[in-house]
Amino acid sequence: MEFKSVSAKMPMNEITMFKAFCEKKGVSPASLIRELILRELEVPVPHTVAGRNKIVYDKENDRFIWSIALDNGEEVEVLRNVSPAFMEELQDIINRGLEERASFIGRVKKDSVPVPSGILRRG
Repeated sequence: MEFKSVSAKMPMNEITMFKAFCEKKGVSPASLIRELILRELEVPVPHTVAGRNKIVYDKENDRFIWSIALDNGEEVEVLRNVSPAFMEELQDIINRGLEERASFIGRVKKDSVPVPSGILRRG
């Protein structure tokens, strides 16, 4: 894939506001510009990708960075400057959802996995 830069001329006061906004949001100007352009173009994201969640703790700022490491080697940032409180609440919500699912499928043992119903009908 070939890459090319895109640029725009802006008055200095707007550039200053834009850089301050990016810094406050914790993103680079280039990544924000790319995100905004793709959102305007409504470029569809492929649904046939695989990867793994990756959460990195930024000790200097006491924040987390959540990204996805795709199997194709690309890394996509989901959120930056995530507070510990947000991560703790997200963990609680995820745990509650997984517990609800486990209850729904009748899972009792922690190491159990869902069994396809076709296997159970063979008898």
